[in-house]
Amino acid sequence: MTPITAKPQGVWAWIGQRLTAVLLVVFLGTHIFVLHYVPENLNINFACVALRFKSVLYLIVDSGLLATSLYHGLNGVRNIVFDFVLSDGKRRAINILFWLVGLAFFAWGAYALTFFMK
Repeated sequence: MTPITAKPQGVWAWIGQRLTAVLLVVFLGTHIFVLHYVPENLNINFACVALRFKSVLYLIVDSGLLATSLYHGLNGVRNIVFDFVLSDGKRRAINILFWLVGLAFFAWGAYALTFFMK
């Protein structure tokens, strides 16, 4: 019988999951507060939304919300997939796939956030 030893893998993903959970609470709380309790933002029409998107603070909060939610969600799915995949080679390929998907969606979302800055 061979002894089972723990592999020191996934520690940074675990730390990232916890860190993004805290950041999600901060970014989402800020996002909800700014959109629902700041009097200037209660008027929802195209011109007001376009004006709001020109604010650097709004872009920082929403891009931070986008980045943390993408990492948190994709890392959670990655952990579920890793429950069924044991091969190190397949895990590496899955990691690369999730990073590429996350970066592609972040680039797409960041482009959409900066659309009104032109």
